[in-house]
Amino acid sequence: MEHSEHEVKFMKNTRQAIIEKFPELIVYDVHDRAIGPHPLPMFEVDLFSPAQFGAFIPWLAINHGPLSVLIHPNTGNSRFDHTQNAIWIGDKLDLKLDTLDRVEEMDEVARRLHDVVGKITDGVEEARRL
Repeated sequence: MEHSEHEVKFMKNTRQAIIEKFPELIVYDVHDRAIGPHPLPMFEVDLFSPAQFGAFIPWLAINHGPLSVLIHPNTGNSRFDHTQNAIWIGDKLDLKLDTLDRVEEMDEVARRLHDVVGKITDGVEEARRL
């Protein structure tokens, strides 16, 4: 499964439009190949508030063109987020769900690393106060 040249160009233009119209959102680089459970090249956008969701998702519903858009939370349960918690705009794609088991493992490593970094940061702040 591949994007056509038109779809790749549309995806890159849509990404740039999102950056310009919604500068408060985090917009990641385009992955030019399938990655993780996603069967096509894609990019990610992170939203942080209901207000951002309320402004961005209707815009995306109108402006997604030929693109399939997967919207999902990041609860820490990637399989659930990409299936039961998912909303699609455009055509629903078959995801490579077997890759999510590895994602779950990486998420756990990331959570542990975050905890360790937090403890180190707390220790540094405490040392500075002494």
